[in-house]
Amino acid sequence: MSYSLDQKSMGFISYFENISGAQVDDCISEDARIIFIVKKGQAGLAIGKKGANIKKAMRDLKKEIEIIENGDTAQEFIKNALAPAEIQEITISEGRAMVKIDASQRGMAIGKGGSKIDRCRKLLQRHFNIDEVILTKM
Repeated sequence: MSYSLDQKSMGFISYFENISGAQVDDCISEDARIIFIVKKGQAGLAIGKKGANIKKAMRDLKKEIEIIENGDTAQEFIKNALAPAEIQEITISEGRAMVKIDASQRGMAIGKGGSKIDRCRKLLQRHFNIDEVILTKM
C-alpha cells in the first residue's frame, strides 16, 4: 500500500529521527497529536530512556506524541497499535480485521471515545488496505 507524506509530516519525521535515532516509517499529524510509526524493534529507541525523547518532542512540538512499532504483517501491526491490550486472535479477510479479545481488555483496545480503535483503523487503511476493524469477545 502506498501513501504520501506532506511537507509538514516530513519535517516532523526528520525532527524525531534526529532526536531519537529511531527510523520513522510514517507520521500522521493531527490537531493535538502526532503519531509516529517506527521501524520494527525500534519503539524503545524512539521512546528514549525514561521517555526522554517523547517528553522532548512533546515540549518542542507542543502536541501529544504517540509511538507505534511497525510490523511485518497486518496482524502484528494491529497488536502493536492496540497495545497494551492483549489480543487473542486476528483474522483478516475482504478488507476486514476481526480481532478476538477478552472482554476485560475491550475498553483498553477501544480507547477513550474510541480514539485507539479509530487510530488503528486509519493506519490499517493507510498501510494494509484494511477498512474495518471489528472487536469480538472471546
